Amino acid sequence: MRKPEWLRKTEAIFGTQGVEKVAEYCRENWQEDTAHVIRVAEDACENTFLFDFRWDMERTWKPVHFTDEIDWNLVPWGDPEFVWQFNRHRFLLYLAQAYRLTKDEKYAAHCVRLLDDWIRRNPSVEEGAGGPWRTLETGIRGEIWLRALAEISGSSAVNEGFLKKTEECMKRHQKRLMENFQPHKYISNWGVIESCGLLLFSLVLPDSERCLETAVKRLEDAAAVQVLEDGMQWEQSPMYHNEVYQCYLTALWYGERAGVKLPEVIRNTVRKMAYADYKWKKPDHTQFAQGDSDATDLRDLITAGAFLLGDGVLKSGGYRHMDYDNAWKFGWEACREYGELPSEQPEFTSSELPFGGNYYLRSGWTQEDNLLHFHCGHTGGGHGHADKLHVDLVIRGEDVLVDSGRYTYTDCIDRYRLKEAEAHNVVLVDGRGFSECTDSWTYRNLCTCAKQQFFDGKKGAFVEGTHFGFWVRDVVVNRKVIWIKPDIYVLVDRFLAHWDHTYESLLHFSGHGTTELLDNGMIHFTGDRAEAYVQFAGPEEEGTLEDTEQSSFYNEKHPNKTYRGRFQGAEYCGRITVINGGEKGSTDPVWIETVRLYSEVEQDYLDPQKAEGLRIIDGEKEYVLFLCYQEVMTPTDILRWKNCLGHGNAVLFDRSEEKEQVITGEILSW
Repeated sequence: MRKPEWLRKTEAIFGTQGVEKVAEYCRENWQEDTAHVIRVAEDACENTFLFDFRWDMERTWKPVHFTDEIDWNLVPWGDPEFVWQFNRHRFLLYLAQAYRLTKDEKYAAHCVRLLDDWIRRNPSVEEGAGGPWRTLETGIRGEIWLRALAEISGSSAVNEGFLKKTEECMKRHQKRLMENFQPHKYISNWGVIESCGLLLFSLVLPDSERCLETAVKRLEDAAAVQVLEDGMQWEQSPMYHNEVYQCYLTALWYGERAGVKLPEVIRNTVRKMAYADYKWKKPDHTQFAQGDSDATDLRDLITAGAFLLGDGVLKSGGYRHMDYDNAWKFGWEACREYGELPSEQPEFTSSELPFGGNYYLRSGWTQEDNLLHFHCGHTGGGHGHADKLHVDLVIRGEDVLVDSGRYTYTDCIDRYRLKEAEAHNVVLVDGRGFSECTDSWTYRNLCTCAKQQFFDGKKGAFVEGTHFGFWVRDVVVNRKVIWIKPDIYVLVDRFLAHWDHTYESLLHFSGHGTTELLDNGMIHFTGDRAEAYVQFAGPEEEGTLEDTEQSSFYNEKHPNKTYRGRFQGAEYCGRITVINGGEKGSTDPVWIETVRLYSEVEQDYLDPQKAEGLRIIDGEKEYVLFLCYQEVMTPTDILRWKNCLGHGNAVLFDRSEEKEQVITGEILSW
């Protein structure tokens, strides 16, 4: 069989370099991944489909089997996301890899059978526009089809008739992607995914100069619009940040492999987005379940960025050796080059992504370190959740305070419950959240926030935010987060109002640990390696521990516990939450008390509604925290508690060794 020119290009650009060595490398070093791929390929041969790979956007947990012909429009369980996940065709790539791994012709034959069946049963783009021909899937299929075809092109199952039908169908893909781009897609992950697919098809199809030029321009413009200066994709969802990131990685790799000169913004976007992943990666290597996100391991994507950019810092956040998926994508020489790339520790630990309003207080880079995430940014469109001023907390590498996750996209109670404020570690006012869902993708009312100071000091770190989601109820909410290094966290919530309100503070605990409400009102969390205590200072409250649910992956949920603390407040009021944690079995609760601050100028104690101190004793350590809620320096003043002397929005004093001589502390916020 004489191979057409487009297929020769496909082999050159999308074929795995040194494929025999890559197959051997994966069989030896990535046995679990190899077995997974073979299992998926075996299932596909029998028309059985389960979507359980790391970056499957909408995972499934029950296989779907077709006994007769395949229904490419099937909607099981009432969730149309199955149709779209199914029509992304990732199983074709794994059939092709199974063929290379085993040299068994049946895998190539079934890859051809399934692709041929899809082409034959989905001839009408218009009729399939909301299903198999949805533009998102049309774009995603670009990489899948081309890589799969490159791997099976030498099989006897591939004949001229099949190739002709495939070429014509790819032209329909290209035409659909070229003609169905609207301006709003410049800010949507859809626009990047579609444009990446258009670029890939245009690298091999004849007469594609205009399509290729258009795809590159769309990717360039979308990067400027939707990828923020701090590297985060604007939708406030690490899951979709990484769908966009993967597209820029893919466009850069295959574009340059084809000899296309890409704008420098593409490479810069890859770098920015890779570092965003690095900064928010949890100690267990997963991403936070922020917005519509799963708790997915990030190391493969950081590894890909490290290789493409030759960046040793990124390598320190990825795999030591190139992983299974990247080995197949980048080839044997890349495996060797990546192995020789020296790993470098970053110069930062804590970090901020200020454009998106995400802040990360990190104790170190090991799998047993602590990490707090604080969010004070825009909602982020349909994939964003009502999570203003939400915190996640990891202690000794284990989740303690969590986001409840996403679970489903179907328009139902579960979707609303997990998107709205009550599923997050925030405060409700008068039993209401600050953003209510209209449907699965829109909110009835959005919540404006004000990002404030972030500071990472020697003994402590600080971040603060305000939101106006309860302005209609005449309430402004402010939260200060203070980290006393290495393992004490203080949340200071303040409310500015004109009359009495009921406030409910929510803390969602990881379902992978045990949470107890003790008789003294303290909360005790115990994980596999870590434990933590939570206690409160402020008005008397009614605290209850409720049975709730947490979703770590799409279509999956499991039980967890949520603390709800109710209290009444008038005008300017608030409460303080103190969390300390450490190694399981050797951690005790800290001792806390609020103290009055003395004005040296006024020669009197300040009203606690204006400023107060918090004293914390942790074994032999003693800390004092000055907290100013209003401006009190008139015309000039300095505050004191015992030998602690200073002034600022938040000042941290360490009295562990000095109890008599004046100490001035560390100003965390002025």
